[in-house]
Amino acid sequence: MKNFWYACEFSSAVTDQPKQIVMLNQRFVLYRNSQGQIVALKDRCPHRGAALSLGWVENSCIRCPYHGWKFQADGQCIEIPSNAPEKPIPKRASVDSYPVKEKYGFVWLFYGNLSETERPSLPTFPKYMVETMRPVYDEGIDNANYARLMEANLDFTHVIAVHRKSFGQRIPINKTINYKVDKYDWGAVAKVNYKSLGKSKSFLNFLLGGRPELKTKLTLYLPNVTLAEISIGRGNRFDIKFGILVAHLPIDDNNTLVKRVLYRNILPIPWLDGFFRKLDHKLAQEDTVVVATLDSQLMPKISEELHVAADALDITFRQFLQKHLTASSSNFGRNIAFSPESD
Repeated sequence: MKNFWYACEFSSAVTDQPKQIVMLNQRFVLYRNSQGQIVALKDRCPHRGAALSLGWVENSCIRCPYHGWKFQADGQCIEIPSNAPEKPIPKRASVDSYPVKEKYGFVWLFYGNLSETERPSLPTFPKYMVETMRPVYDEGIDNANYARLMEANLDFTHVIAVHRKSFGQRIPINKTINYKVDKYDWGAVAKVNYKSLGKSKSFLNFLLGGRPELKTKLTLYLPNVTLAEISIGRGNRFDIKFGILVAHLPIDDNNTLVKRVLYRNILPIPWLDGFFRKLDHKLAQEDTVVVATLDSQLMPKISEELHVAADALDITFRQFLQKHLTASSSNFGRNIAFSPESD
């Protein structure tokens, strides 16, 4: 999907040293200029195709590691060391540059062709989560399609099977799951609440003063971000809350760079960050192990698979994919294959 802001890197990972990211079957290079602003360019010198990310930053410009060509923030070459200063720079001596913004600890890259006034706004995440809860960051490469991984994160009922050995056995699903999906230009959101969680004599019951309720809210932010908000308790200030924010960078059809932020209000002590990071990583890998085995990593047509009421949010996601990818297929790179066919 072309005309969206892609969450592509953690802000803290970008310095004045060039950093390569791989997304959409292409290489990009990020670096900070002398004012601390992030510059994003195509990571390919037009001279011989070397990766600019192997070069170095000089006076807010980047030097190619092969022949030292110097490119400024807009991608224009301003110096070729093997040419005399008075010799004109060839018109084709430039690389594509991309708008970038920083918000919520992420770098957002706009890959489309809309003017600044036409571009969508960056998403807005819940204020209570980003301002009051303790974040823990993690990342890794999953050998699965980005859209398939996102679909798992937008699924309310997979937890009883995929996560049955970790926490899924405590989720009381014994009825038809129906819920409303609210659609927006930027994505969709849905909620499912369960009246009770776990056994009557569990530690959570003692801690929270009775059988706790489980409240879940799943949000899709196009094109590549999902958020799970989880609340365990009885609707008071002692409720245990988690927010699982995930940016999925599609490397190619079968590989995704996943950047995760786990927010928590329980035990917000820095020295416990490692424990919660490992816990979040373990649960995420339970998803990946299953998703990586799906027969088709490319998203199939909606009509090609069976669906039930609980799949409403996933179906909405597929509808968004079909709508936006079909609309942009005529002018979006032919080599970008990870897309559903039009139904």
